[in-house]
Amino acid sequence: MFSLNLHTSPKEQFRVGTSPNRSDMASLSILKLIACLNLVLILGGCQTSSQPRRLTISAASSLQDVLERLEPQFEARYPQIDLSFNFAASGVLQRQIERGAPVDLFFSAATQPMERLTQDGWVVPHSRRDLITNRLVLIVPQHSRRFLDSFEQLPSAHIRKIMVGEFSTVPAGQYAQEVLSRSHLLAKVQPKLIFASNVRGVLAAVASANVDAGIVYQTDAQQSSQVKQVATASVLSHSPIVYPIAIVTTSAQPQAAQSLINFLSTPTAQQTFTQFGFGRVIKE
Repeated sequence: MFSLNLHTSPKEQFRVGTSPNRSDMASLSILKLIACLNLVLILGGCQTSSQPRRLTISAASSLQDVLERLEPQFEARYPQIDLSFNFAASGVLQRQIERGAPVDLFFSAATQPMERLTQDGWVVPHSRRDLITNRLVLIVPQHSRRFLDSFEQLPSAHIRKIMVGEFSTVPAGQYAQEVLSRSHLLAKVQPKLIFASNVRGVLAAVASANVDAGIVYQTDAQQSSQVKQVATASVLSHSPIVYPIAIVTTSAQPQAAQSLINFLSTPTAQQTFTQFGFGRVIKE
């Protein structure tokens, strides 16, 4: 049987005047093949570990500014994870997930879309966490000359265009509908309403003075110098504005998704949410 002397090179294994037999050549070929395979595995493993895994988060439009601020902080702590955001109205994101969109996490601006996905098995129930809260406010263009300082004045003749989010898909629009209904104002202002596909659309329309007023989240109003907040809706006039987050059941990397949920729950991240105007969830 052919044996390889560890203290000599393969060429020295064969004496002068002799020639290796087929068994010897086959053994050398196998050794070379094993060495090549080991090298490929080592190099391939290094390349894979150096490439961060992409984590896709479908998040409500009102979260865009704060999540983009938190993104580099998270990636510095978890360099192996690369965050990718998809911002839209929560209802739109819900339907995308139901149609099989490749999403790892859903961060909603309302509990209803999350509850529907939970009931239909689209999110992991035990992964859900209510992270932050918000307030609903009435805004006007920064240099508006139309007097308005309360929701009750919206039916006034000098207020002609009011923009809100779509009642069916935009949580901010649904909350606005509740405020107007409970204040007995909806029927009076219905002809003045113009609808946007997300809350950022409302903010942009008011900032550009294309409408006289709009109803948005407090956090959105704080991010624009082109609008001014003139009234805040009572918490009794609408459902609680709570932002839940959960892992989508089809996620291929639930552990990485859980890492982001844990990070957003840390005091550091919560402080950043507060800086952007969000409130903290009071646990009973």
